[in-house]
Amino acid sequence: MLHTTESTIEAWPPAALDIRIRTAAMRDYDELCGLFDELDALHRAARPEMFQAFDGPARSQEQVARLLSDRESTILVAGAADGLAGLAVLVTRPPSAFAGAVPRHVIELDNLVVREACRGRRVGRRLLSAAVEWARQRRATHVEVAVHEFNTDAVRFYAAFGFAPSVERMMLAV
Repeated sequence: MLHTTESTIEAWPPAALDIRIRTAAMRDYDELCGLFDELDALHRAARPEMFQAFDGPARSQEQVARLLSDRESTILVAGAADGLAGLAVLVTRPPSAFAGAVPRHVIELDNLVVREACRGRRVGRRLLSAAVEWARQRRATHVEVAVHEFNTDAVRFYAAFGFAPSVERMMLAV
């Protein structure tokens, strides 16, 4: 199928982007913050009553260093020829203290973002596959992600990968 714009004719969907998935390093810090900025801007635009701009960088160097140094968390990145195309933040969730809960080892996909210019080129799918593999290597029983209701593209993305709703969280502003 072809997608036309005023000045070009291009293949649609766009070809997969040539990327390499790897663990982030502190040398990636500035690019990581740029990706977090894109994600945070989406949330601020959709839910300004819940999200505000940061006073400083999108994530502190200490926060990123902690995620990278802790054996129970990581940041995976999709490296492309022109820089980072995306990131996935993974953290191990503590086991439930509820005696009636079946013991589970849960990895939380805390953030996944693909640079806007790289979307639609299978970067997110490759990052998510790598995230699931990271969880399997740690003998996780589940990978979970929380998605805001307004983010229908993300809901479709995760559902297409095989994620299913588990809990519907509701809120009331008082």
